Amino acid sequence: MAYLRMIPIRISDEESTGSGRIQKDRWGPSQQFKAVPHQIASLSDRDPCHLMTTDLAALQLPFSSRYTSKMLLNRLPRELRDQIYTFVCLAVRDQPHPSTCRKEDRRVSKQSTSAAPIARNRVWFERRPIENPLLSMMLVNRQIYQEAQGILWRMGDLPNCVLDVVFLKDEALWPTWLSVPKLRRNLGTVYTQFRIFHAPDHLRVDDGGDLYGSESPGPPPIVWVLYHLLANFLRNGPIATADTNDSSGGFTVGTLILDFLPASEKGILPLASLIQYFKEVDDISASADSDHDWKPSTFDESLLAAEYLAHFVRALLLRLLNLGSLNIKYGRILYENVGDIEIWVDGHFKWCLDIPKLFSNVSFDHGMSTTHMLENEQRFKHWKEATLRRRENVGLPIGCVS
Repeated sequence: MAYLRMIPIRISDEESTGSGRIQKDRWGPSQQFKAVPHQIASLSDRDPCHLMTTDLAALQLPFSSRYTSKMLLNRLPRELRDQIYTFVCLAVRDQPHPSTCRKEDRRVSKQSTSAAPIARNRVWFERRPIENPLLSMMLVNRQIYQEAQGILWRMGDLPNCVLDVVFLKDEALWPTWLSVPKLRRNLGTVYTQFRIFHAPDHLRVDDGGDLYGSESPGPPPIVWVLYHLLANFLRNGPIATADTNDSSGGFTVGTLILDFLPASEKGILPLASLIQYFKEVDDISASADSDHDWKPSTFDESLLAAEYLAHFVRALLLRLLNLGSLNIKYGRILYENVGDIEIWVDGHFKWCLDIPKLFSNVSFDHGMSTTHMLENEQRFKHWKEATLRRRENVGLPIGCVS
């Protein structure tokens, strides 16, 4: 399997044009993710961001001529071996392109995560889980196993992962894990990029459904498609190859970054349909988020598609987080499994959904329902207490819960 020798990390313009030495940096909304060739960086703890880099081609080592064509790993200095282990562990897979994707390599999940059956046929997951290439190296001999194990141990218990989502217009989502340094139930930062394409003929879904229109009450099917992706991600993570009935609570994520990249072509998204949906939840945005009065910042149609899709997803998340009698069964997984959510557009920070703050203020919304009010209130109270304990146990941030 091919791997890219790059990973998105935040560095300043001054560092990227300097001597090439990457220094420690802090995470901030004014910075960008930039691809740094021939270097690997961990998306480590946010304060500070520890970067692990190496450029083997630039190293000038005094090796004798008999090793120029073939060098044994165990003859390299230990420090250089550790850099190689780190490089391999943090390697990032190639981003898939719709022209090379095949349905035979994917599967659809039959788990019931939404009220719209159409959603299950619109998200195509990988059939095989991603495998860290460092694991193959660890099978070579005992020395390499012990040294590589030490690298994994020093990375800590909260691995930072990279997820790519191909958004095919009017058709489907194709998620692909690009980097998973360690398989853990509790993840640190998960950087998720959305890339928008027209759907090639061989990837079209022939179920006759319209993702942006619905004859029945409730949100359009595209909402359930996005939720189906989110729920499966939080339940199964990067390791599941088939639907499971796991009762462990799924995967937790310290920070979920959703980065929406410019569309590959103009006219690729039905902007009017997106606008209509997030206008319907402006009242929710106003009560849960101070930056609800959003206006597009560009006239570039490709970038505009990314901005509108980002705002659409933000509106969906705000609706889920505003727990009520109709959506508590869907929205509670965000409070149970996610620390906070950042929404970016083309590498730039846009919004933060402060889940601890929202959780501390959330109350049960009965809506139009007047039946079983006391019973629902008690059930909601018990759920909130249990969710608070869960967040504390797995290390997710908590607010001042009343």
